[in-house]
Amino acid sequence: MKRFLTVLLCVLLLPCSVAAAETEIPDSGAIDLVPADTPSGSDPDWVPWEEPEDPVEAFAPGTADDGFHRGMRPLSRYAQAFSVTDADLVLAARVAYLEAGGRNAQAYRAVLCVLYNRCVAKRFGGKVTDIPTEAYRKGQFSVIHHKGFKKLKPPEDIVEAARDIFLYGNLDLPENILFFCASRLGKGWGGRRFYKDIGGNLFFYGSVD
Repeated sequence: MKRFLTVLLCVLLLPCSVAAAETEIPDSGAIDLVPADTPSGSDPDWVPWEEPEDPVEAFAPGTADDGFHRGMRPLSRYAQAFSVTDADLVLAARVAYLEAGGRNAQAYRAVLCVLYNRCVAKRFGGKVTDIPTEAYRKGQFSVIHHKGFKKLKPPEDIVEAARDIFLYGNLDLPENILFFCASRLGKGWGGRRFYKDIGGNLFFYGSVD
């Protein structure tokens, strides 16, 4: 009887031993660890593809609410070639203030745009030039000869307009507007192609790269 019970117990335990053998987990050192983001059936060395970075572009700090790149604003063509100093911006603002006759912001910005365009137009000055070079270019801006020109303190809003244009390139005029004259001289001045009358000055096209 005792022998019969022993045999019966062995028969009952045999399926459990077989099942355990079939489900035995191999040694952890033999497991092939594949990254979780690897596609099924692909090379285990595969890594996710990433978008290439955009070409490097120069940026300058802006204000929190300027709307450009969350506080970063792209630099103008001029600012990528020269340092935009406060002294140069004041010089540009002096020229604009006197050439526009103290009229309005649109008139100031138009003159500043012409000055900017001349700086970046290689065909005008032979190369990219800075603000002092174009402001003092012989025979161009007659206001530089006014008494007290170098001591004139232009309104701060014109200085800021100069900064907006020369540092960030926010132009009100196309880059091929290189000349202007007083309205009294007429639209046929110098045989140039007329663009627009802005604040009492007539603006004309010129050569630009």
